[in-house]
Amino acid sequence: MPNFIWTAKDRQGKPMIRELSAETIEESKAMLLAEGYTDLELKSDEIIDASRRVYASINKGRKSSPEELVRNSGNLQQTTLKLILETIIHDCWLYIMMISMMILVFGNGQKILTVIIGIVLLSWLIFRIWLRLPEIYYAKLNKAKEWHRWQGVLRIAKRCEQIRSMHIIKLPQTELIQSRAQALAGLGRLSEALAEFQQYENQPGVQSWLYKAQLAGIYGIAKEYDMSLEYMWKAIQEKPTPTLYLDFANRLLRYKKDTIKAREALSEVEKSTIIDIARPHYLLCKGILAYIEGDYDFSKMQIMASLKIVDNDRNRPFRDGFISVINSYLCCVLAKLGDLTTAKKCFEKAREYLIATGEKELMMECQKAIGN
Repeated sequence: MPNFIWTAKDRQGKPMIRELSAETIEESKAMLLAEGYTDLELKSDEIIDASRRVYASINKGRKSSPEELVRNSGNLQQTTLKLILETIIHDCWLYIMMISMMILVFGNGQKILTVIIGIVLLSWLIFRIWLRLPEIYYAKLNKAKEWHRWQGVLRIAKRCEQIRSMHIIKLPQTELIQSRAQALAGLGRLSEALAEFQQYENQPGVQSWLYKAQLAGIYGIAKEYDMSLEYMWKAIQEKPTPTLYLDFANRLLRYKKDTIKAREALSEVEKSTIIDIARPHYLLCKGILAYIEGDYDFSKMQIMASLKIVDNDRNRPFRDGFISVINSYLCCVLAKLGDLTTAKKCFEKAREYLIATGEKELMMECQKAIGN
C-alpha cells in the first residue's frame, strides 16, 4: 500500500505534515478531512513513494522522511556553485569564529598556531564539500540531461559511480542506470539503451508499472513515440494514478496532437487530486489542448497560469526545459491572437533550448506562427 504525504492545517490552524498509507490519493485525503484538516496539498503520490522505497532498499533501509521531502521539494539547487555557497552559509558562524581567532593569535605573534587554525578551517570546508559531492554531481547530471548533453551524462554518471563506491551517501543505482540508458537513447543507440535499462527492472523495489513508465521515457527520448505511448498505457493499466494519466496526455498532445485521447486522459486526472509539482504540467496540457482545438483565449490563460507557477519556483531541476516549452506554446498562441511582438519575445526565450534538444517540430511551429 503506497504512502501519501500531505501538508495541511489542523483544527487550530497549525501547519502540519502528514504521511498516510492508503489505497488511493482520495482515500488518504478523506482520512485527513475526517480528522478536521484543511488547506490540503499533496506532496508525494504513488510515483514518489515508489522511488523513495527503491532508494531505501538500496541505502540500507533509509527512506527520506516526510519533513525532508517537503523541505527539499522546492529547494533543489541546480548548480555546483550554489551548493558550495549554501554549505559555506550553513557554517558561517564557525568560519567567522575561526577567522576571528586567526586574526587574534596572529596579532599576538603566534604564526604557527595561526597556520594550524587555517589548516583546520580549510580541512573542515573541504570535508563539508566532500559530504555534498553526491548532491553536487547529481545536480550536474540533471542539468546535462535537461539540455540533452548526452556525452556529458555518460561522463558524469561514470564519475557518480566512482563517488558512490567511496562515499557514505549513495546515489541510487537505479538513477545511474536510468541516466545511462537515457543518454544512449539520446545518442541514437536505442538497443544499447534498452539493454542497459533492463538492469533497472531487476533492482530491489522496482515495481512493474514504474519500470514501464520509465521505459516510456527512454522511448520518448529516442523519438519512438508509438512505443513510448504503448508503455505508458501499460503502466497506467497497472497503476491508474493521476500523474501517469497526465504524462500520457502530455505525450498524446505534444507528439500526436491526439486531442480525443488526451481529453479522456485529462478527465481521469481531474477525478483525483494531483501532486502540487504536477499542477503547472496539468495547466500546460490544458493550454496545449485548447491551442490545438483553436480556443486561443482559453489556451493563453492556462499557459500563462502554468508559467506563473514555475516562474516562482525556478530552483527545481528541469525548470529551464519546462519554461522553454511553455514559452514555445505561448509564442504560438500569442501569434494566433495577433500579438506578434510578444510572441517573438517568447520564441527567443525558448530558441536555445529547442535547438539544443532537437525539438525541430515545435521550433518549426513557432517559426511558422511568427512568420520566420
